[in-house]
Amino acid sequence: MNAQTVSAPTLADSARFASLVHPFTPADFLAGKWPKEFVHITGPMSRFAEIVEHPDFAGVESLLRSPLQGSIRADYTREDKRSEEDITPDRAIELYRAACTIYMTRLASEPILQWTRELDGALGLLPGTTQVNAFASMPGRGLSWHWDPQELFILQLKGRKVWHVAPNDYIDWPTKSGQAGAEKRPDIRMQLKDPQRPVESPKSWDTIEMEPGSVMFLPRGYWHTTENIDESLHLVFQVKLLSWRDVFTFLFESVPQFYDVPWRQPTLALSPDRLFEQGLQEFQERCSALGSLASPQGIQSLARLFGNSRA
Repeated sequence: MNAQTVSAPTLADSARFASLVHPFTPADFLAGKWPKEFVHITGPMSRFAEIVEHPDFAGVESLLRSPLQGSIRADYTREDKRSEEDITPDRAIELYRAACTIYMTRLASEPILQWTRELDGALGLLPGTTQVNAFASMPGRGLSWHWDPQELFILQLKGRKVWHVAPNDYIDWPTKSGQAGAEKRPDIRMQLKDPQRPVESPKSWDTIEMEPGSVMFLPRGYWHTTENIDESLHLVFQVKLLSWRDVFTFLFESVPQFYDVPWRQPTLALSPDRLFEQGLQEFQERCSALGSLASPQGIQSLARLFGNSRA
C-alpha cells in the first residue's frame, strides 16, 4: 500500500502509528519514506506509556510469561551452537541468564493487540498482517550480518543497543532472510540481481545507537547486525507487505478447493508423449479453476480466510 491508498479518516484516527513515526505525520511518512527508505527517530519513551507501563513489560521474565501466540527461541550469539526452538519460558530465562539472545514471536498482551490492529488500519493492510516480536539480550555481541524479508519498525524499550545498517544491492524485495554466502541457496539465488556474484557482508555501514524511546524503520532486505551496550529489550513491529507470490503460495497451502481430488490425483498427462496435448489441456483446466477467485466475492473470501489464519 502507499499513502494514496490509505483513507484520510484511517490515518486521522491512528494515534499509535503517529507516535511511532513522529516527528513525521503519518501521511508524510507514507508518502515519503514508506516502504523503502531507512528511518531513525529519537523521542521520549512517554509516547509508548501504554506498553512500558503494562505489567507484562516490567522485565524479561514477565514478558516471557505473558500471552504469546507464537513461540520462543534462544540464539547462542556467544557460542557456535544451534539455536533452541520452541522453548519454555523457564528454559528461556535460564538461557537468557547464560547470555543467549531470546526471541519471542507474536506477542499477545492487550496493548500489543491494540497496536497491531491500528497499524493494519493505518498502513492499509489486511487484518492480521502486523505482528509484534521481541528480542532480549545481555550486553555483548548480537546477531551477525543478515537481512529480513519483512518491513520492520524497531522500538527500543530498555537498555542501549548499537545497530550497524546498510542498504542491500544484491537483491530487491527478498522473500527469504539471507546472509553472506546466500547465493548458494536456490531459493535466494533465483532472486539475486546477479546470481553469479558472491553475497558478502557489507564493507561500509551506518551506525545507529538505539536507546529507550528510539524507533527505527528497517526496510525489507536491509542489512543489519547488532551489539548490546546494556541489557537490551526491543520490540519488532513486523509488517511484511504482501506480494502476489505470497498470495499464490497462500492459495495452494490454505484454500480448501486446492485440496480437492482434481488437484491431488496423479496425472499421466505429463508424460513426454502426452505433454503437449493432454498435458496442455489439463494445465489450462487447472489455470481456469483460478478464475473463480478472480472476482470481488472470491477476493473477499480470500481476504477473510487470510485474516482468520492470523487471528
